[in-house]
Amino acid sequence: MRKPLMKIFLLCCFFSLIVGMRSSTYAQQSPQANEKERGIELYRKGDFSEAVKTLKVAVKKQQGDIEAWYYLGLSLHGAGKIKDARKTFEKTLSLNPDFARGYAAMAYMQLLGDDNKGAVKNAEKALALDPKSVESLYIAGMAHLREGAPAVALARAEDALKIKPDYPEAFILKTQALINMFSQSRANLSKSPGRFEEGKATGEANGEVRKRSDYSLLKEASESLDAYLKLTPDQSEQALWREQLEGLRIYARMAPESNPDTSVTRMTPTLRPTILSREKARYTDAARNAGVRGTVVLMVVFADDGVVKHILAIQPLSHGLTEEAIRAAREIRFTPAIRDGKPISVIGMLEFTFNMY
Repeated sequence: MRKPLMKIFLLCCFFSLIVGMRSSTYAQQSPQANEKERGIELYRKGDFSEAVKTLKVAVKKQQGDIEAWYYLGLSLHGAGKIKDARKTFEKTLSLNPDFARGYAAMAYMQLLGDDNKGAVKNAEKALALDPKSVESLYIAGMAHLREGAPAVALARAEDALKIKPDYPEAFILKTQALINMFSQSRANLSKSPGRFEEGKATGEANGEVRKRSDYSLLKEASESLDAYLKLTPDQSEQALWREQLEGLRIYARMAPESNPDTSVTRMTPTLRPTILSREKARYTDAARNAGVRGTVVLMVVFADDGVVKHILAIQPLSHGLTEEAIRAAREIRFTPAIRDGKPISVIGMLEFTFNMY
């Protein structure tokens, strides 16, 4: 069974990153410190419920222990107690307003909950406190990306790579930022009135001019994703990442100067497929437990043979939601667009919105 496609693509790597950070308070040998360490170890092993119980005892005994409160927040989130986790991170920051990891954790929580403005604010606070932290740069970049500022996200990724050239998550951030810059350069597709929302047809509103620079962004994105794959050869989702990489390369080859006679054209209000059937993307249990909300946006080719092909995530979500959107996209059945009496392939967008309520 495949694991969720975008767990690392967006944000899920965050908790695995922060677990490896060294704690300045681990050297304490008091009873509450030992209890705290047991709770942290339980968290690292994924036993979130027991970690919560143990860390609650630790913070009750030592109410000013920032590290214990911080890991309690992580454990609560892992156990699916979203509201309690946010309150715990707020408590952590009230104890120490200069705790960079606390702001990064809050930004992560807000990103999952689709509070992008709040995520940007807290991610930048984390970065201001710790400008050399590649983890903070990654979170800040993802926050800006979700807020619709891919150029800022790209800058954060490049800053992280200057500090740590082999940092895999920075390549993922860079890849996604470049893809989003391509999307924006092609008439701000994320606001186009012609796209598909859960299968409802829409197309590109202002995509008449396709510039060389637009497609060079996709080429650079494919190079960045290729670098990520080389850095993570044992990643369990290699096949799925390579599928995304192939999609990037295919779209990059569609540049007018590379292939002026391509049989794939852009979708317009008068040149579009007719949807015959579609499936609704399912909310995953993992996403529900983590409080993930938002919209997955995919670029696809509605091919002349009636099959959705070359699916590329323009705006992904974590915890299996992007994979669910891709699955639902593949199930769409349609009559191809027609030009001069013949079926043709067109590029379009698909949206899948996930909301718990």
